Amino acid sequence: MHDVVGRAAGGLFALLGRPRIERVFAQELARRIPLPVDAQLSAAARGLQIAGIYVCVVGNRSLADCACLRDVLILDGQERLQQLLQGALENWQWLPRRMSAGIAE
Repeated sequence: MHDVVGRAAGGLFALLGRPRIERVFAQELARRIPLPVDAQLSAAARGLQIAGIYVCVVGNRSLADCACLRDVLILDGQERLQQLLQGALENWQWLPRRMSAGIAE
């Protein structure tokens, strides 16, 4: 999506008759601007990482081999990982009740 936005900005500058250097600059700048959908994708990806770590823990897998855990540690560090896991545990503590309530309905 970033490439499309960048090409559109470059095309607009071309239509306006701007020099090539300005078109390239506009294209690169527009390509790097965060889009609203980026935050949603980032949140979804983070949720998948935490779910992947949970699968490793529940499945008694070696955490040294957990790719999701490794990604979080490399990108965010151990302190952030602890924050994410605490948040996930708080969110998931009500999951069994929600599941049984859904089955009863």
